Amino acid sequence: MKPIIIANWKMNPGTLRQAKALFSAAEKAAKQRKVEVIVCAPHPYLVSLRQMQKRVILGAQNCSWEKEGALTGEVSSMQLKNIGCSSVIIGHSERKKYLGETLGMTQEKVATALKAGLKVILCIERLNELHAIKRRVSSFKNVIVVFEPSFAISTQGGKRVAPGSIANMVRAMKKVAGRNVPVLYGGSVDSKNINEIMRKGMVRGVLVGAASLNPKEFATLVKNAL
Repeated sequence: MKPIIIANWKMNPGTLRQAKALFSAAEKAAKQRKVEVIVCAPHPYLVSLRQMQKRVILGAQNCSWEKEGALTGEVSSMQLKNIGCSSVIIGHSERKKYLGETLGMTQEKVATALKAGLKVILCIERLNELHAIKRRVSSFKNVIVVFEPSFAISTQGGKRVAPGSIANMVRAMKKVAGRNVPVLYGGSVDSKNINEIMRKGMVRGVLVGAASLNPKEFATLVKNAL
């Protein structure tokens, strides 16, 4: 099975021109066909990047729990699907910390996104969150689970998690989600530590933040995932 490398640009870069340059670099990195590369870009850039898409899978960073309605500033999963997105990140710790998103919101977002035909990139810090999602959806067939301890994210401390601890969580998550569900790791991943995380942490791939904004670093990271 191919390693899965997900680039989460967060609220970057500042211009469409920069976004196109980053996406072009990600396309070059994805030439290594043994790796699946997903780029989750800010909403304003998605339509333009869809026109450049060849090998990279295009994803969004968030969606609403409703399919339509009076929710100013929100974007529905169906809208994302209609502009060419294939994936969406749901449950990222930064949305919980800074925007007050609850587990109940995450449950509904996952259900709505799956119904719209999107692949869900589900960020989980604790096992009880995964159990709660399982109670809401019937299957994890189109879900990628990401073990994302908030304290390991570079903007929230960047503390190292031992590969053995990652592996233990992977095993526990697979017992809940299913053995065939891809489990990734997210938290200060770069080209230097990805090989150890992949090999000893027993993950299928990684969710990359800061390192995905540096074209040379991201290309090396993708290469080192093999």
